[in-house]
Amino acid sequence: MNIPEIRNIVFPKTLQLIFSMSFIIGCAQKKETSVNGFLDNHTFNSCYEDTVNFESGNIFSVTKFKKAAQKNRNSVNRDGLYYTRESYTEYLPDGRKLYQQYYNGNTDPVIEKFHYRNGLPVLRESVEKNIYSYNWLFYDKEHILQEEIDYKIDDRKAFIYEGYTKYSHSSDSKKTTVKIIDYSYDSLANPEEEYIFEFPFLTKKTPLYQTKVHRYQWMNGTYKPIDSKDYIIENRDVTFSYDKNGYLLSEIWLANHNSLENKTEYYYSEDYRERTEQQYHMLGTEKSTKTLRKYDEHNNLIFEQSIEYTGHPLYAETFEYVYDQQGNWISKKHYRQDPDEGASSKKKLIDYEYREIKYYTPDSKPKSFTLPDFPKEAENIRTDIPKVSGEKQSTIDAFQDAVKSGNFDTEITLKKAKSLEEFTPEFWTLKDKQFGNLDNTPEDEAVCVYETPIEGDLGFAQSLAVYKKEGENWVLWHQSTNPILSTQHGGMMGNPYEGISIKNKTIIVSHFGGSRQKWHYTHRYRFQNNNWYLIGASVNVGAPCDYFQSLDYNLSTGDAVFDYSSEDCNKNNTVKTKSWKEKINKKIPSPLMDEFQVGENKIELKSKKTEMFY
Repeated sequence: MNIPEIRNIVFPKTLQLIFSMSFIIGCAQKKETSVNGFLDNHTFNSCYEDTVNFESGNIFSVTKFKKAAQKNRNSVNRDGLYYTRESYTEYLPDGRKLYQQYYNGNTDPVIEKFHYRNGLPVLRESVEKNIYSYNWLFYDKEHILQEEIDYKIDDRKAFIYEGYTKYSHSSDSKKTTVKIIDYSYDSLANPEEEYIFEFPFLTKKTPLYQTKVHRYQWMNGTYKPIDSKDYIIENRDVTFSYDKNGYLLSEIWLANHNSLENKTEYYYSEDYRERTEQQYHMLGTEKSTKTLRKYDEHNNLIFEQSIEYTGHPLYAETFEYVYDQQGNWISKKHYRQDPDEGASSKKKLIDYEYREIKYYTPDSKPKSFTLPDFPKEAENIRTDIPKVSGEKQSTIDAFQDAVKSGNFDTEITLKKAKSLEEFTPEFWTLKDKQFGNLDNTPEDEAVCVYETPIEGDLGFAQSLAVYKKEGENWVLWHQSTNPILSTQHGGMMGNPYEGISIKNKTIIVSHFGGSRQKWHYTHRYRFQNNNWYLIGASVNVGAPCDYFQSLDYNLSTGDAVFDYSSEDCNKNNTVKTKSWKEKINKKIPSPLMDEFQVGENKIELKSKKTEMFY
């Protein structure tokens, strides 16, 4: 888009920008106002997202500075405080992004360009470390979203598919229905979503997400949630109520549609400058944490403090602003006061930022760049990805049918083959393979790990197989599901299988999982006495600001080393630590690989009254 095109964009009279705490919207004509901006398309909404950050329009550019992590040659001194540049953004006169440069934890900035045609965003183009990302938007003849095509071009000029989304809509005099099929990076199609616009209501059916059905109502220029069905768990409803000015009054959770489960209420001063949030516990019957928030005349937060149900006050957070003549803040400081330090405690400056805002003048010259060509490889996405998705889905469906019927092999039945891949039974997936010497012969052996259709205690069982070379062929030596945890054993971390290797004639298997507290297992197996045995185990478990504990157990010698350290991270962000290390000898018969249960074997350190599982 060149400069004359930018300056001469003609917007329909019905152009509106719609903002809410949940949605940041920009659309062109009346129908689009109720559709494009509320389809939860990140690329579309990102063009308009900054408009809620400013009280006035006609902004040409904003340079944002944040608190410097440390003082260096790139720091900026402003009134005795050191800042570092965070981003630079240029806008069109109506607030849409045109160009952005920001830092994403790297030395080189991320650069984004926003391209428009007929007032609608058509491309977000970005570059980071010589990798170019493209998010293209296409519209139908009614200017409603029809497609999004995403891809990257890496530093070797390779084309990388990232995603494809198809929109289809139907309309009558009363409602517009939009159906969305999203093909993710793996080309599989997510369950179809449906957005039904029937003014003043909007219903979203999103089977993939925590809430399956959401309903919204148009209030004071935006859609606001009024109820949700099946929130996180089946038959849980959430309802929202508002006052006449569209301010939230309550959020109520109901189990089995009518049994009170959770509740939050909101109260306001007459001018809405003071707002109180009252949470409830004990299934929504007893008051819990209460939070008071205060806002200035620009609707910016200036004070926040929560009081626990015991009456104990938490940190008092205050915010100070400096505004320019247009009413946009240019300096923001965040202070914290600890009530536990007594009435005489002073508030402490913990964060600060400022913005250099330039407004449009007759001499303003926004950046100019040309819309790139749409490549042939991206054009092929329209046909190739749905086809590949269909093939993959057929494979998944066949797998699920096999699991349901039990019509699959429970072990590898082929005994000899030219390639390792030939051993893989139908409905099994070869996940990993490694080579190395496991015996006294000169030829390397191979170890493979498979995901199977065998239902385990958590997810599907995973299997380890060992192969020897005989001439030109591979021969199955051993197989077992015991050394590999099943697919959902990793908790929120997913499949716990981390890797396999061969070293010193042993098979080394690694697992990783957990949530806040993480755990890591390493087990070593060796062929001896004509069978496979566990000869060593290493375990690490813990979480930051809590504790870390490790075990290194050599089952061949019986030596077991326990290592423990604790971290106490207090409210002043200082860390207190203590640690100990102790070695014992506990000789036990080495367990057979085929009988060993990963993570279910206990070893005690009685002197410290502690135990670990390996």
